[in-house]
Amino acid sequence: MISLGSVSINFVILFTLLCGIFAEAGTERHVLGRAVKLRVLVDKVMQEEEGWIAKEWMIREARDAGFNVYSPRRGFDRLEDVQQVSEWCRKYGIFHMPWMRGSLPIPSGPAADGKRYTLANGKVQQLWSPNSDEFWAWISKYIIEYAKLSARNPHLIGIFLDFENYSPGHEGNCYTLSYDDLILSKFARSFGIKLPSLAPPMRKPWLEEMGLHPSFAEFQISQWRERCRALRREVDRFNRDFQFCIYPAPGTLFMVQACYHEWSSATAPIILADPKVYGRPREVKRLEDALRGNREILLRNMEVPKEAGILFLYMGGVDPATRGADPEFCARNALMISEITSGYWVFYEGPKYKETHREYFKWFTWANRAISGN
Repeated sequence: MISLGSVSINFVILFTLLCGIFAEAGTERHVLGRAVKLRVLVDKVMQEEEGWIAKEWMIREARDAGFNVYSPRRGFDRLEDVQQVSEWCRKYGIFHMPWMRGSLPIPSGPAADGKRYTLANGKVQQLWSPNSDEFWAWISKYIIEYAKLSARNPHLIGIFLDFENYSPGHEGNCYTLSYDDLILSKFARSFGIKLPSLAPPMRKPWLEEMGLHPSFAEFQISQWRERCRALRREVDRFNRDFQFCIYPAPGTLFMVQACYHEWSSATAPIILADPKVYGRPREVKRLEDALRGNREILLRNMEVPKEAGILFLYMGGVDPATRGADPEFCARNALMISEITSGYWVFYEGPKYKETHREYFKWFTWANRAISGN
């Protein structure tokens, strides 16, 4: 026989537990980065243990450490894996963003002739131009499939797009204006210009000499925006809540002039991931001074999207492999970042799972509990 007091106590316990479950499953998706700080783990440490395949135990371990978004560093192109990780995230009450590079290496042979990403100084990067159909067909294929999956499982919340330039002999991040044959020919046709044969290093100087460079820049940016807008429109057919997270913030010309405006919406504000505070500023030894310096960097960088007048969420990054990023610094850096932004993300590289991982995760658990108020 159960007394009234016991029933009352048990009811309170049950009610409290149910409220916690409902709050986690029913409301957190829409308050991530707002009332609930983003705590994103981009995993290269646990994944490496399993030959770069995500496994259930990784999601569980990330959840237990207080992360609320899991992003496996590899596997974006294995859609069955993406779906499975999303299911595990649903099971453990956290969320999923596949990590994907926002650049595509060119194949060998002549297929990419005239379609390579070409810098103002004439250097050609071994990447498809951001003006090429090939680049946009590739990036759209995966993102649209993620949007379809996210419509069935709201724990897949978006895409983490990496616009770092990984081309051999790379210069800068992706993308600034490209001076490839594709965009020059399209510009010339649109403006009725007779375009001479120009070697890559001579293209920008010729446009400037002819007084055409401002029009060329505006034309190319408008092409980017049209492509970004078309992708956002296609994604919205399946899920208007699907979010684009882009790195490295505050951003390149392509990110600031195109992605900012076309991928952010009232229901799905763009997430900007800033790596400028990965580790300690140069020649700063005291932890407090390093945190203060990183805080100033973030506040300054956040002015860029503010001036653009867009809806956005901002995250600072932590990376254990960078200068001075010992476990305690990483945790305190994460806490500082989350006090002034929408949360933080850790590019989790450097530690070895069977060696230093436990110490790093002990400190990240401390930070995540402090951030979440638990």
